[in-house]
Amino acid sequence: MTLMNMKTIVAVMCALSLLSGGVALVPPAVNAAPWISPTDSHAASWVKEIEQEIMKKEYLSVFLNDPRTPQVSVLKLLNRAAAAYEANNAPLADQFVREAVGVLEQGVRNNYYTQADIEPIMNFIKHHVPVKLS
Repeated sequence: MTLMNMKTIVAVMCALSLLSGGVALVPPAVNAAPWISPTDSHAASWVKEIEQEIMKKEYLSVFLNDPRTPQVSVLKLLNRAAAAYEANNAPLADQFVREAVGVLEQGVRNNYYTQADIEPIMNFIKHHVPVKLS
């Protein structure tokens, strides 16, 4: 190979490396940081009401010990539940609501917070979701 061919090959390899590396550094919305909401809209107004409630200042200290950011997980599951209800898939919506409540209950089992800490949040969720939880 000539020196010119080698330089061309090296230049092409560098360009491909930069291109693939640059694309790899741009995260898709799905892999964004968990505290960044992928959308600003919710599938139903009741999800927005629950979001406003669990993001209140008085509940921030409740979730400080929980490294999972349960508020985000709960809202994503409730948004999926709302979308399922809109699609007339009540069983799937019920499952998502129960999973959302399960996220909070898991925090109690992991000793991140107590049942008394999340009781007001659980009651708010139970009164605002279309499914009636026991």
